[in-house]
Amino acid sequence: METPIKGKDKILMFRLLKDKDHANATRLALQTTHTIKESSKTDTKATKDGTIASAGALETSIEIEALGSDTLTNDLLHYAVKNQLEVEAWEIDFTKKIDATHYASQYGTGFLSEWETPADVEDNATIKTTLTVNGKMVKGNATVSELDALTVHNFFRDTVKGAKEEAPIDESPKYDATTTSEKQTVAKQ
Repeated sequence: METPIKGKDKILMFRLLKDKDHANATRLALQTTHTIKESSKTDTKATKDGTIASAGALETSIEIEALGSDTLTNDLLHYAVKNQLEVEAWEIDFTKKIDATHYASQYGTGFLSEWETPADVEDNATIKTTLTVNGKMVKGNATVSELDALTVHNFFRDTVKGAKEEAPIDESPKYDATTTSEKQTVAKQ
């Protein structure tokens, strides 16, 4: 049976292109949704034999929404819009682990074309922006830190001042080589 892909397992990471040699990409905190749009304009020409279509250039964009937060990535994206700086973007698929530190991903560079920060009286402040990609997103395997991978959905922080985010304790059940029902079956024989 096919398993559906869940949106929460695809996370965006960003970096200013000018910082590629001295900074790691960072995850956008509190993402609510993102949409990668690929489209091309199709031109048509009427002929005596019928309409002929020709494909235009592919245009790719990423529409991004997140809750507003006081984080490096949020500040970085806002700075990039205001200063018209090129941004690198990765969509990391955390369901496709390649090895200990690599995950299947898509990568592209481009410019943010807008920055919205709605602050409704009854809701959390949000950010909305669109990254227009140069060319198209390309597939590859991205390096993700162990901490980012382990804390992508939840993290634990200790009670002492200056405590950092850390991976939560694994609560999954641990089974012996044989389960209780198997032990009972063996005992009856």
